[in-house]
Amino acid sequence: MRHLFWAIVFAWWALDFYLLIFKRNHEQKVAEKKSKFIVTLLIFTGVGLALIPESFRAVWRHREFGAFQIAGTFVILAGVTIRFLSVLTLGKHFARDLGVHREKELVTTGLYSRVRHPSYTGEIISFLGVGLVFQHIPASLFITILPVAAFIYRARVEEKILQEEFGPEYEEYRKRTRMFI
Repeated sequence: MRHLFWAIVFAWWALDFYLLIFKRNHEQKVAEKKSKFIVTLLIFTGVGLALIPESFRAVWRHREFGAFQIAGTFVILAGVTIRFLSVLTLGKHFARDLGVHREKELVTTGLYSRVRHPSYTGEIISFLGVGLVFQHIPASLFITILPVAAFIYRARVEEKILQEEFGPEYEEYRKRTRMFI
């Protein structure tokens, strides 16, 4: 099971690395870049703080992969799947920087018919799963709270941009959907 955990985590990292480094969308009008760096900083800070305590590292090295680790692995898988499906649904409208595609279409299908930010929701769920896998109170708090705060911040910044771009159409969409699950 530990190998499945690492395979899922590696797939998650590979997907995010591709999306953030290699996925370029030249058809998009970039409205904001700063939040991407804030999100990255908060995630790396959370991960770094989670891995620092010697008590965590000692426990992690010797802990059996038990019920919490199995449950957390499946929570991570669910989050990665939600993120992947949301990126597929956005298609050409997905970009690493916040902005609106040149064709200016508000995507409200698939997961977006119920949740305004399913990609961030997937990331949040994945980090909650990592917290379950770690099963170490300080490490689990750092690995979840800082990334969750990062994605809430990013979603709020994105909502302002979408409100400006789509006006009443976006306001109506906001009324019928949730920000996250």
